This record gives sequence, structure tokens and C-alpha cells, in this order.
Amino acid sequence: MTTVGVLAPARDREIIDGLAWADIRFGVDDVSDVVRRVTDDVLDVLVVDASVAFLTTELVALHPARIGCIVAIAKSDSTEAWARTLEGVHVVRSIAEVKSTFAPEAAQSPSASKLTMVASRQRESTVIAVWGPVGAPGVTTAAISLATVAAAAGASVLLCDADTRGSAIAIALALADETPGLAAACRLVGRGEFSDEELVRLASPYSRDSWRFDVLTGIPRASRWVTIEPAKLRAVLAVARDRYEVIIVDVGFGIEENEWVDDAPQRDGAARELLRTADHVVAVGRSDAVGVARLIRALDDASDLRSDPVVVFNASAPNSTRDAIDAMRRFTAHAVRVAIPRDSRGGVEDAVPRALGASSPWRTLADSIGIPSSPAKRRRFARR
Repeated sequence: MTTVGVLAPARDREIIDGLAWADIRFGVDDVSDVVRRVTDDVLDVLVVDASVAFLTTELVALHPARIGCIVAIAKSDSTEAWARTLEGVHVVRSIAEVKSTFAPEAAQSPSASKLTMVASRQRESTVIAVWGPVGAPGVTTAAISLATVAAAAGASVLLCDADTRGSAIAIALALADETPGLAAACRLVGRGEFSDEELVRLASPYSRDSWRFDVLTGIPRASRWVTIEPAKLRAVLAVARDRYEVIIVDVGFGIEENEWVDDAPQRDGAARELLRTADHVVAVGRSDAVGVARLIRALDDASDLRSDPVVVFNASAPNSTRDAIDAMRRFTAHAVRVAIPRDSRGGVEDAVPRALGASSPWRTLADSIGIPSSPAKRRRFARR
């Protein structure tokens, strides 16, 4: 008989009642209990309520070594979209689907192979995390510039500020920084109420000439970092992938992991999550001696999260760029993809027009990481 474990709220008796056909080994409401119980006993199926409280990174990591298949029961479209982005998770909408797939009488059917199946879906969107070391190398300017290039090329674009140490996109674009953007989206995810409609409501439009992109503003005060939890951020991006072709995320410099207290909130958890899971990571540094040293150390610290970032020098001076590129070649395994010249005219105010220049290095960078460069590829996704 199939051995089954259940991880769900204690009040949810529907799941237990619907598994009468199975050998139920346990029913718990805490992830740590699951980890403890499967340490000495391999489980065929774990049935989980699809919520950020239960479907955690720690839980997913137990597949396939300790759990044959993780089955997540999603009760809404937005929850289902998020859960399907998790590797090794099979998503259903009802307990009846669990029986039709894993009950003994289904063992000879083609659907029985789902026991070891890794759920996946084809993604047409691209998530790009823009990150850099401490010292203000120009991460926000880089994120705005890449969003500008993509929007002008005709792609549907979301610019998201996930910097938990000093969000600045709203200020740079003259948007109201008190507008509840990413933090509000994460709170809705926690209540199971986040959806495409809520994303549309929370995103602030930024337009110029004939193009536009949407913005999820960051937290107005760094002390509110706890609202941007990794699992909730994953859920927000899962919904955003269905609406936007290109999602640019401004990431904070910190990537420290708190290992001293189990299950403690991670201030840099969002940054670590994005470096680990984004389709592309753009690492921005400066070409002066201090900037190069900081970038080399930051890339080394992030090596366990990302081995292939696209390295960019920002605000580069002609007399230092060549030496900086040589230093990167000698002391790291990373090549500098492009060097952005220093802008002495208007700083961030010039980021948009300079990104659109005919010979803009941001256009070169955008092309190299797959951002649409032609209006021929445009607007397959819904737009407001």
C-alpha cells in the first residue's frame, strides 16, 4: 500500500478523510515534524496544503531522497501558478485527484508514473536579477536602464524593487515611494489572496514617449524587510511570469544567511532566492580599485548561489577600465561583459535617454542576455 504523509492545517479534516485508501503514516501541521519523521523512513507521497507556510524550500529539498513525490493541493489559480514553479512538486486542485493518481487501483494506469514525476511548465518570460556589492555601484540605474531597453523594444516589462536594505527605484522614477507595491503583494500571498488582478492593481505604470513599463515599488523603510519573504516573493514572481515577458528585479547587496537560529527570518533571504532562481543575474560593479575588490569578494561570496552572473562595470573611467578587466580575468573566472562609461551629466536622470541611445552599451547587454531587441517580438502577454 502507498505510504502517505499529510502536512496541512489541523482543522483541514477533508484531506485526511479523502486518503482512506492509503497507509497514512502521519498528519502534522509543522514542516519540522515532517523533516523529523522522514529522517528514518522513506515516504511514497507527501500531501501538502499549497501555502507558503507548508510548501517551503526545506520541504521541497526532501524530494526525491526521502519523499517519492510531493503533492500540493492548490485551492486558487494564483496558488497553483506559484506551486507549479517548484521543482519536484506535483500540483492538484482537489483531494480526489490524489486518489485517481496514487491509489492502488491506479497503479497500472499511465498516470501512476506521476509518482516520480517532476512538475514543470514551459516559461516564456524572463526574470533578470540585477545585483552588486556594497558601495552603490549603480544597481538601481542598471535595472532601470534594462527595463527601459526592453520596454522600448516592445516587450511587456515589470520592474520590481526587492532591495531590503535600501530600495530606491520609486525615488529614481519620481513615483510615490509610499505606494504599497512588493510588500503589499507579499502580504496578499500570505493570506492566499494574491492574483493577476491584484498585481495589476498594485503595479505603478511608468511611461515615456511611446513605451511604458510597470513598477512594483519597494519597501519605504529598510526596517520592514521582514515583509519580503523568499517564498512569498517566489509566489509574486510566479504570477508576474504569466503577465510579463521581462521581469527586472533590483536586488539588495546583502546575501548573508542567518545560520544561528533555526527557522529565523532571513533579512537577505529574498536576495539569496533571486540569485539562486533568476533566469539571469547581472552583477554590477565599479572599475576603480575599491569597486573591483568589492566585486571580486561579492562574486566569491555568491558562488554557492550563482556561478554564471553577467558581470558589468558601471561608471567606468577609460584609464581604469582596462586594468579592472584584467584584474577580473586574473582573480576570478568571470569575464566582464560590458563597461558602461561614466555619466557626468545627470546621473540617474539620464539613465532612460542614455539606455535608448543608438550605441548604448545597455542595448548590447540586453541583447546578450536575451531581452527582446525588436518590436517584432512583442505583447504576447496581457497588458493593462
